[in-house]
Amino acid sequence: MIGKVLRFIKIEHTAFSLPLVFTGAWMGAGHRWPGSRVLALIVMAAVGARIFGMSFNRIFDRHIDARNPRTAGRELPAGHMSVRLALVIAMGGLLIYLIACALLGPWCLRLSPLPLIPLLGYSLLKRYTALCHFGIGLCLALAPLGAFVAAAGHARFSLSVILFALFVFFWLSGADIIYALLDIESDRLNGIHSLPAALGPGGAQVVAAAVHLVALGTLWLLLWQAEIDFWAVACYALTVGLFITMHLPFVPIPKRFFPISTLAGIAGALTPLFV
Repeated sequence: MIGKVLRFIKIEHTAFSLPLVFTGAWMGAGHRWPGSRVLALIVMAAVGARIFGMSFNRIFDRHIDARNPRTAGRELPAGHMSVRLALVIAMGGLLIYLIACALLGPWCLRLSPLPLIPLLGYSLLKRYTALCHFGIGLCLALAPLGAFVAAAGHARFSLSVILFALFVFFWLSGADIIYALLDIESDRLNGIHSLPAALGPGGAQVVAAAVHLVALGTLWLLLWQAEIDFWAVACYALTVGLFITMHLPFVPIPKRFFPISTLAGIAGALTPLFV
């Protein structure tokens, strides 16, 4: 049962978000680490929010997934899990998130509904627009902003955390475009909107490359407006290298998304820690 739940929520993909929230928390605490209690509650909120969002993604998409050979084996379309259990998991994630926000203080509790809107709705975007990839980018871009508020105790965002959130937005949005290359035929057959389905593989990869150039430009602006350290430049160079790897045609698409994209995000998250 535990293994089934972990597969359902893709617990290993939490690696996408934790380095980002750590960096946001570090920025919010004034370029130092907040206390262990605050950091633990931030992780708790991030994990709870991810469980909530991923669970509803799977619930909303279960009929679409059943028609796609790549996703037909997932727990809900394959009948290995009931919708009722999936809803229980989603509500459990929501409860974890709200408890963590309440313990983090009034600002976090007051703002806690805002991330839930894109988390609940991003998987529905593919039914209406080929720009759906930017919905998941928005979800993850809110993670460092939320961690900043939790550590700072206010919502007066610094320029650095805004630039970092923009990097996250463009990084994941571009990576999701690449990942959607796996489902072009299924998306076209089932009327699902995506940039690869709309533009074809070549056009979609051009858009993904342009989006990733903006991500790297945003991260460079973050470096440029601060004192540049050798290790910051080294992390940035590693980020650039991993971004390039994401676009190499001989690298299998699943590998480009995970783990290469994940490593690119981690390298990008490390970059501001040295400025």
